[in-house]
Amino acid sequence: MLIKSTERKWFALQTKPRNEKLVLKQIELKGIEAYLPLIEKVRIWADRKKKIEIPLFSGYVFIYAREDERLEAISNTSGAIRYIFYEKRPAVVSEREIDLIKQALREPEKISIEDKKIKKGDMIIVTRGIFKGMKGFVNEFRGNYKLTVNLEELSYSFSIILNANEVNLLKTL
Repeated sequence: MLIKSTERKWFALQTKPRNEKLVLKQIELKGIEAYLPLIEKVRIWADRKKKIEIPLFSGYVFIYAREDERLEAISNTSGAIRYIFYEKRPAVVSEREIDLIKQALREPEKISIEDKKIKKGDMIIVTRGIFKGMKGFVNEFRGNYKLTVNLEELSYSFSIILNANEVNLLKTL
């Protein structure tokens, strides 16, 4: 299905880390509709606490545009990287999904952002599934949420693939 030049769709634009608000502002200045779902979070420093707004989806801004506007939105926009593609075409986010995000933000206390920062070499414990309770070391990442772990309880080492929500960090490298 080709996108008609007059038909507007939602697209996901990937940004550089912590550049979401900058990208949003630049796109809005071009007269193109964009959406950055934000959630309030309390950050704690040694001397103070502060409520800040952070993106619900780190590294992404949603663009509501025709094809020509989609191209204009990323053109000369500092901090914008690329559009997310699916089957060699810009991925379209449905209106329903955008509405669900907006509805979820009406009850922000029910939203939790996982920020485990697990990296290669960290020791973890499996919290779900058939390997629950086993400990291991992260030896590689595969994509955004998959990690391969060597489990130490076994007499020989083998790797399993787990989602990040199936493990807890025990200690960092």
